[in-house]
Amino acid sequence: MKYLLILILLLTFILLLSYIKFNIQFIYKTDEVKFEMSISLFKIFNFKIKPFSDKKRKINKKSGFNQFYLNKDFLNYILDKIILKQLTWKTKIGFNDAFLTAIVYGSIWSIKSVLISFILTNKEIEYLDFDVEAIFNKEELNVLFNCIIRIRMVYIIIIWIKILRMRKGGGKNVRTSNRRAYAYNNE
Repeated sequence: MKYLLILILLLTFILLLSYIKFNIQFIYKTDEVKFEMSISLFKIFNFKIKPFSDKKRKINKKSGFNQFYLNKDFLNYILDKIILKQLTWKTKIGFNDAFLTAIVYGSIWSIKSVLISFILTNKEIEYLDFDVEAIFNKEELNVLFNCIIRIRMVYIIIIWIKILRMRKGGGKNVRTSNRRAYAYNNE
């Protein structure tokens, strides 16, 4: 019995310290849009997720910058804990007008370079591949974005706890509005 308990504790410890791999892939072509997200654990358990469904979502009262400001610490926590394994971002763009193609080509290169440099100042990427290709005398837009992210199971559990706290509302030392600070003191 005690060996079974030790084995269960050991397996739980290994599971909590193991990495989960997320593969995010976005492909946009002129006639097709494809978004896939897959999750794998130990390369044995593989799940494919379609994040966009036909379900209608409730509109939250908090929106825009206020929502971002409230969740800034939460987003920073997530970004600190993830490991970027691979980032592939390829774009093919073309217009019938060569001048317009050249201007858009240069603009996309500059935007991509700024975004990638911002990511590289905060994170280290093991494999990085980004490219922009100009296609002259043809109207075409193809985007391939593939990103592999790893995160430990412990951090996912902590993130879910933080999400539940945010949804439930309240925080540290929260009191009701009609409660006094000296409510339990004998006067």
